[in-house]
Amino acid sequence: MDSAYDISFSSYEDISKHNSTRKGDLSISDQLEDFERLRISALTKAAEMSPLVKEVTIGPNSPSKRDDYRDIQPVVEKPKVEENLVEDKLREDLRYTLIMKQCENRIQENYEERFKNILDNLLSNRAEVMSKYWKKQGEECERRALEFKARKLQMMKRLQENDNSTFLERARLDEKNCQIVNTETIDNMNRILEEQNRATARFAAITDSHTKICIYYNEISNILNTEPLGKTACERYMVAINTVVGNISAIMDICKTGAINDKDVKQAEILALNIENIRRKISEDLEALKQEELTKKLKEEELLKKEIEEKKAQELQAAAAAEKAKSAPPKKSRPIFFSAKNYSYYEDLKNYLDQYEAQYKDLLQDVNLKKFRFDCQKAVNTPVNALSSVSSLHMKDKYDKLSKLLKGETVQVLDIHVKATQHPQGLYYCTALLAKKIVRQGDLLVSSNTEAAYPLAAVTVALWAQFPHFGKLVEAYFHRMCPYLVPMYLPQKEGQTDKEFYLSRGYTYNDEGVVEKQDKFLKRMTGIFRLRCAIWTAKMPKFMNTPHPQGLRNGWQWLASFINLQPEPDISATLIHDFYIMCGSEFNKFYGKQFRKILELTSSQYLKILEDIDEGGPKTRLEVYLQTVLKSNDVPSPPVPAQQINW
Repeated sequence: MDSAYDISFSSYEDISKHNSTRKGDLSISDQLEDFERLRISALTKAAEMSPLVKEVTIGPNSPSKRDDYRDIQPVVEKPKVEENLVEDKLREDLRYTLIMKQCENRIQENYEERFKNILDNLLSNRAEVMSKYWKKQGEECERRALEFKARKLQMMKRLQENDNSTFLERARLDEKNCQIVNTETIDNMNRILEEQNRATARFAAITDSHTKICIYYNEISNILNTEPLGKTACERYMVAINTVVGNISAIMDICKTGAINDKDVKQAEILALNIENIRRKISEDLEALKQEELTKKLKEEELLKKEIEEKKAQELQAAAAAEKAKSAPPKKSRPIFFSAKNYSYYEDLKNYLDQYEAQYKDLLQDVNLKKFRFDCQKAVNTPVNALSSVSSLHMKDKYDKLSKLLKGETVQVLDIHVKATQHPQGLYYCTALLAKKIVRQGDLLVSSNTEAAYPLAAVTVALWAQFPHFGKLVEAYFHRMCPYLVPMYLPQKEGQTDKEFYLSRGYTYNDEGVVEKQDKFLKRMTGIFRLRCAIWTAKMPKFMNTPHPQGLRNGWQWLASFINLQPEPDISATLIHDFYIMCGSEFNKFYGKQFRKILELTSSQYLKILEDIDEGGPKTRLEVYLQTVLKSNDVPSPPVPAQQINW
């Protein structure tokens, strides 16, 4: 109401100010208004005086002027009707003007009166409404105050009535709650004491198992260090021993945090039993090895005598055959497929490989461990595939990753971390997987790129020296994929199918059951054999102070045994030629005259035997090589010398 009043009042003041004449304003509109008011005032006064005036008072028709001009101009009287018409017209205009002025005055008066009435009504209505509003609010507040006071009195009355019973009930509840709290506290303390007693018993049991494991481990270490055959006896159990030691160390680390459980206690007891069984088996194997070594020495002495006798007999037969060569064709000697010593060693390696692969059979068959197997394969394949002789740091890095993997440590491969000991059979699986992968690189890589054999051989020799069981697996896989490395030519047995016979010779079959073609077979055997030659001639790395596990001596034994066998077409000439290319330079430096004798023997006698059974390219290439070497008296280095791998 106040705002409406203010707005209306201000509007009224603006209208009044707008209609008022401001003093000293010299605008044209104001001057015209003054003239208009003057004209109206004059006309008003003239209208008031017109009834009293009956004749013209100004102008040429006035009486004063009429006398002046009467002598000059003749008087011409106008008709009286015209004077009356002019006078009537003037009077009518004045009357209309007066009526308009009166109407304007009345309208202005009515407007001011109505505005004043409206403003008074608005103010009175606002005052009335506000008084009613505040009266209603006062009544509402008073009513609420009375209601609140009544409720307060009622609540106080109820509190007074129930004060004694409430206090007693609350006391009972407090007493009951105290009893419950005391009971719970005692129960909690009992549970804590029981848990502490169980934890102490668990720790004591784990400590007892750890002590037993340490005792058995020391006994095994004594056997390994004091017995000549201790290393051989312990070799097959080293992975299991390291697994036990690693697991008990992990359990002891858990004991430091105090978060041990019954499962850890049971596992520690099982580990103690495992290492006890291992120690017992090592003792049994050691005794068996001693007995076997004794028997083996006796057999070797007998076999040596037989070999000497057979060699002498062969020399006599060769001399007799040479005498008869001019008169008659040479008589074919009885074929020799393998020596008894080499075949026995081949069987031992084969049995060892079968037993080793059986140790992770459950891991291969478990569908839930598919991801773990895939991670292990990635940990093996990634560093092996990346091997090259680009730098010593590169090779050392790949060696360190593979060494950590075989130790059971955590290895990072790309974006994953792999630890072989996460599964009890994981270390067996990774070791066999790495050995097989290296041998297969001869088939897949070296067969088309001889240079790739040397970094593979260098890392293999370093791992072989550090992990003898790994080297034994490598040699077993070499024998399985290339039986000519034993060396031996397995004959076709009675009742044996052609497929079984070819598989025993190293051939493969495709999905349609067709045997491998001869040229592909020779290329694959060449890759595997050249990798083996690179291992024989590889140098030990500078950071390892250990002898070569499979050096030139083993290569010399293979050459001597292979030449003594009855040759066969293609494969015999191919392997001897590859041997001279890969190892000839090193053997010439190390053995000197003895190696020269082997070259001359191959050229004079072995080639003559090959002439009767082989007329293909391998025999021709071998013959050209021997003639070149013997004529120049110089054995050429391999295509990529092994000496380049110096790390």
